[in-house]
Amino acid sequence: MVGEYTPVIEAQLATMQAEYAALVRSRQGWSLRELFGTPDCDIVDFCAGFAPNPFGEQACAEVEQFCRRYGIWLDAGGAHYNSMTPYLHPHAVTAERMTVIGIYNAILFWLNDTVGREKFAHLTEAEKHQARATVEHLCRLLDTRCAATNPTPVEVATAEFVERVGAWADPDWLNRFLDSTIDHLRPAIQDQNARARGELLTVADYIDLRAQVSGMYPAIALCEFGRDEYLPWDRIRAVGLDADLRQLRRSTVEIGALMNDMFSFEKECIHDRADFNLIPVCLLNTPGATLADAVHDAARLVRDRLTEFRRIRARIDRQCGEITDRSVAEPVSAHIEDLLGCVQATWVWQKTTLRYKGTSIFGENRLW
Repeated sequence: MVGEYTPVIEAQLATMQAEYAALVRSRQGWSLRELFGTPDCDIVDFCAGFAPNPFGEQACAEVEQFCRRYGIWLDAGGAHYNSMTPYLHPHAVTAERMTVIGIYNAILFWLNDTVGREKFAHLTEAEKHQARATVEHLCRLLDTRCAATNPTPVEVATAEFVERVGAWADPDWLNRFLDSTIDHLRPAIQDQNARARGELLTVADYIDLRAQVSGMYPAIALCEFGRDEYLPWDRIRAVGLDADLRQLRRSTVEIGALMNDMFSFEKECIHDRADFNLIPVCLLNTPGATLADAVHDAARLVRDRLTEFRRIRARIDRQCGEITDRSVAEPVSAHIEDLLGCVQATWVWQKTTLRYKGTSIFGENRLW
């Protein structure tokens, strides 16, 4: 935390809105490709050859049927967010596993788009109370594997998901995955804006919290479920790969979260007036900064993590080539491939989906 929420922050956010409107009127802005690129790595080249999961179309259709059965399909956005799963999990080995992952993602997107952090401030007090109760019921369900009495439709849907994933997953992995989901849900379904928090987060504290809110930790855990190949962490530690692999996972999470902040800036900060986003956090933490300054600061943070990802990935690849125990090297190499897919999907899907398209200061988001 860098300080209490004050009217000065509100004034800075109002100025940001005015600067944004002026950029739109003048049709000025930036290319995210250029913002994320470095002299030795163009984001488009880095993602060349990426393809979504071949079971994607079948899985997306089954996920939609599942969500409609429980009344948690959002006609306005469902097709857009449902399409993410085949991109984020290109290596899932069967349509059935792809569908289970898609159901999980659809439940989280439904929560995000109805009672999530940027929507929470606009709810009535009764709706906020219900949202908090739903989150607690879901967390209890994930912890105990037992649904509450008189469950809501999203709770029933989640109970079915837990049953499905539990039937096929490694038990130890499942416990870690469900705990990770709880860690995501509690901060994700509440108002995280500076006004509600009563404080302004530092950029570093924001990134730590955003990593949890993003849902990227359980997302990359689902890569193991999708392949039906689980990381042997005890043997990974024994060969000295655990620190680098955990950092690579952290880089993947932060790239997913922070790159999404830039793609979703208008959806969250202009339309929903939220400030829990990397761009306004950079702005508010830098006295005298303009929106343009904040955009460039945010892009630098994404670039730094892309560079770190490439460096650590190369180091682990070399180490895997030297490990004689293939029961360690092969699952680690597969997981690195999955993490690379997650990073590539972060760019490719967000550039492809209509979820963030419209009037924009970013060329990749523009429809005009």
